[in-house]
Amino acid sequence: LKVSLNAYSFNKTLNDQLKGRGKGMTLFELLDFCAENDFDAIDPTGYFFPGYPKPPTDKFLNEFKRRAFLLGLDISGTGVRNDFATANKEKRAADVKHVKEWVEVAARMGAPVLRVFAGIRPEGHTWDEVAQWMVADLKECVEHGKKHGVIIGIQNHGDMLSTSDECIKIVKMVDS
Repeated sequence: LKVSLNAYSFNKTLNDQLKGRGKGMTLFELLDFCAENDFDAIDPTGYFFPGYPKPPTDKFLNEFKRRAFLLGLDISGTGVRNDFATANKEKRAADVKHVKEWVEVAARMGAPVLRVFAGIRPEGHTWDEVAQWMVADLKECVEHGKKHGVIIGIQNHGDMLSTSDECIKIVKMVDS
């Protein structure tokens, strides 16, 4: 069993630094924390990278990967914010593009998994209707992930996917 820290565990501290609300903590300092506390890996969630939602620069990623390596830490995955449940087709398409960009970031980092959200089911639409939109978007992201060696992992947040049965149903519908 390997223990990995998800950067969201330090949500306030990381955001304090990013948003200039005090010293806070950088992702590099979080790497140090993980090493000092005998973690095996880190999941540096995308929205804690400077400039998110834009992908980080190669220079930043290379420095981050090198620091993780020197500290003996693997990169277990990463994640992004997206909404595949919105009724707005253009917003979903933009989020598919966003996920694809971060698939490539995950690949460059050596992260085997990119976590994505489902989103909140909009009023006036059935679960099955929204699931069809999500599955189409997820399939497109999964295909891009395959090209880059990155698995797409769907997260549930008490939203569109609020039960394990719903998550399993979506995974089976995506068929990947």
